[in-house]
Amino acid sequence: MARIYKHDTKPRRGERGVSLMLFAVCLVGMLGALGLAYDMGRMFITKSELQTFCDASVLAAVHQLDGTQAGIQGANTTATAGPLGTTKPNGYNFDTVAINTAAATYATSLNGTQATYATANASGANNYRFITLTATANVPISFLRLLPGIGASYTVTANATAGSQAISSATSGGLEPFVPDAHNTADTQNWGFTPGTEYTLKWGNSSGNGKGKGNGAATTCAGDVGWTDPNPASQHGFADLGQGNGNSSLSGVIVYGGYPNASSTPSSVYAGMSLSGVPGNRGTSIFDALNERASQDTDDVSATYAAYIAGGTGNGRRIVTMPVGDPNSWSGNGNGSETVVGFANFFLDPAYSGSSGAICATYIGPANMNGFSGGGSDGTQIYYNVLFK
Repeated sequence: MARIYKHDTKPRRGERGVSLMLFAVCLVGMLGALGLAYDMGRMFITKSELQTFCDASVLAAVHQLDGTQAGIQGANTTATAGPLGTTKPNGYNFDTVAINTAAATYATSLNGTQATYATANASGANNYRFITLTATANVPISFLRLLPGIGASYTVTANATAGSQAISSATSGGLEPFVPDAHNTADTQNWGFTPGTEYTLKWGNSSGNGKGKGNGAATTCAGDVGWTDPNPASQHGFADLGQGNGNSSLSGVIVYGGYPNASSTPSSVYAGMSLSGVPGNRGTSIFDALNERASQDTDDVSATYAAYIAGGTGNGRRIVTMPVGDPNSWSGNGNGSETVVGFANFFLDPAYSGSSGAICATYIGPANMNGFSGGGSDGTQIYYNVLFK
């Protein structure tokens, strides 16, 4: 008969000790990995939250850098409080902790010297067009602090820079069909215009001396009083941005923009080109269109641009961009042409009415397509607000 041997499955005393040691080592490793994942995960999430805050804040703030002290003040408030302001400040730790460590610096160029808010806000006028925001947060360390040299918290930092990027032509809409006449073509930043002053976008159909374009008090806006038009004409049409000659097309581009574009003729507008005009005073339809555009703004009551910025409730619809023309080059009457010397931003009046008078708006500064900003120092180009880093 075959002998049957029983296998002893019970671990010997020495083996039991090794198992416990292996289990302890594995447990420490597992807890270490869990702690690493937990603490590093919190750092990563906080970093992402701070970065989102910085990106959104500088893009919202850069709109307000228009070369004025009020612009710096508004930009700093927006940047440090967040795009939604103090009513709903951005936070981290899943929006449970407010970000109150943000600090902004300002520069005149992308890689220029960074100025503190106190320095940037020291004068009434400036050329700051770039803003950098830095935000920090202390993340508590729960598990990694067991390792040598690891403290109880870790400081996470994020930063972002936004500013004005210049391009040489308007190609994707955004222009209004007016060509205000430059007062000084040698001044390639402001064209002889003074920020905060109203100028004529479209001359009326008649004036004190029978001329529709210049030299007449009856159809002259405040900033054009005393200016001598070197080349007055009996009529002065609208800019042909490719929108066509019909009343509805002309009114539509005033209200909604959209020209020039890839499908229009011209498909772009740039300094140095001869821009054709489309004729006609167009009566109440133009004033109605301007009134509708102004009413699209959430602040359609502020009488001045300074009050508009100080109020902080506008959405930018009263800020419009248009080509500036060389008055010496104007040819023809209503459907003539004029050489474009650059671009500018203007602030529309709260309301428009009438049928034949001059159309006035307040000059802000060199053109910026993204809202309140008056662009940069070169009025021959158009600026867009961009998140750089």
